[in-house]
Amino acid sequence: MLDLIKNFLWNYMFVPLFLLTGAVCVFAIIKNKGATRVQGEREDGEVSPIQTLFVTLASTIGTGNIVGVSLAIGVGGPGSVFWMWVAALFGMCVSYCENALGKIYKSDKKPVGYMPDRISKAFAFFCIVTSLGIGNMVQANSAASALYTGFGIETWLTGAVFALLAFVIIKGGIKGITKFTDFFVPVMSVFFIVSALMVIALNYENVPFVFKSIFTEAFSPRAITGGALANGIARGVMSGEAGVGSTVILSSKSSTKSPHRQGIIGSIAIFIDTIVICTLTAVAILSAGAASTQSAFYSSLGTVGGGLLDMAITFFAFTTIVGWSYFGLECTAYLFGEKKKEIYKVVYAFAVFLGAVIQLEVAWAIGDISCALMALPNLLCVIFLARKIRSV
Repeated sequence: MLDLIKNFLWNYMFVPLFLLTGAVCVFAIIKNKGATRVQGEREDGEVSPIQTLFVTLASTIGTGNIVGVSLAIGVGGPGSVFWMWVAALFGMCVSYCENALGKIYKSDKKPVGYMPDRISKAFAFFCIVTSLGIGNMVQANSAASALYTGFGIETWLTGAVFALLAFVIIKGGIKGITKFTDFFVPVMSVFFIVSALMVIALNYENVPFVFKSIFTEAFSPRAITGGALANGIARGVMSGEAGVGSTVILSSKSSTKSPHRQGIIGSIAIFIDTIVICTLTAVAILSAGAASTQSAFYSSLGTVGGGLLDMAITFFAFTTIVGWSYFGLECTAYLFGEKKKEIYKVVYAFAVFLGAVIQLEVAWAIGDISCALMALPNLLCVIFLARKIRSV
C-alpha cells in the first residue's frame, strides 16, 4: 500500500507538477531577466552564500547519486540519462526561483517565508519526517551496508560511530554543521569525481558509444514506453531536490541581500549534484558495460575499486545525514519551540543508529511519501509567485 501511494504521488502528481513549475520558472526568468541584483550589500545572516552551497550539496549529494542512477539505467536504459539532464535543467530554474523567493519573502518565524501559515506547518511536519527517514536512516543503512560488505565492519558499530559523530556536529547548530560541510563536501566530491574518472579512463574507447546510446535511446518509442523518460526525470528530480523546498530553509539565512545571488547558488547546487556527479556515475556504469555502479567499479578497478566505491557511499551518506539535520532542526523549532531542538538532536542521533541496524523498506516508503508531500505545496507556491522574482 505504501509503495502504491509513493508511486502515485511521485509519478502522477510530483513529476507533472514539477515540469509545469519548471516551465513557469523558465518563462519568468527569461521575461524578468532574473531576480533583482544587489551588489555589495550584506545583512547579518547566519551563513555566507558559499556555506549555503556546501550545506545544500551535503544534503543533496547522497547514496542516490550512486545507487539511484544505476537503478534508473537498469529500468529505463541509457536514455534515462538524457531525461535526467532535462530534469536537471528544469530543476536549476526551479531551484533558482524558490531560493530567490526565499530571500524575497524572508521570515524569522517560518522556515519558508513565502508559504501561508497552515501550509507552512504541514510542510514543516513532513520535513521533520523526511529528515529522519530519507535524510537520516536510509543514508545510515546504505553506509553501514557498504562498510560491512567492503570491509567487514559490523553494522551496529557503524551506526554507533555515525550517531556519535552526527550528534557532536549538530550539537553546535548551524555553526557546527557549516564548519563540517565547508571542509568535507569539497573533499568527498573530488574523491568521487576522481574515482569515477578512473573507471571511465579505463573504458575510454566505449565513451563515444555511451553518449550515442544516451541520445538515440532517449527518443526511441521502446525506451520511452519502457520507462526511460519517467525514470530519468524522477532520478534527476529526487537527486537534486529541486522544488522540495528544503534548501529554501537555509537560503533565507544567507548573509546576502541579493535574491539573484542566492538563486544562482541554488542552480549551481543542482548542476554539481546532477549534471556532474550523476552523469559521471552513469558514464562509468555504461562505459564499463556493467549492471550497477558497484560492478562497474569492481570490474574496472578490482577490489581497490570496490573499496573506493564503499568509501564514497560512506562519505555521501554521512554528509547527507549532517546536511538534513539542519532542515529538521529549523522545522522542529518552528513547530515546537527553540528548546525542543535539543530533543530533536538526541532523536536524530538515535535514528542514525537505528537506521544502520534494521531493514528500512517501510522507512524508504514513508520518507518518499513525506518528501513528496513537502514538495507539492512548495511547487504550487513557486508557480504562483515566480513572477515576483524581480522584487526585493
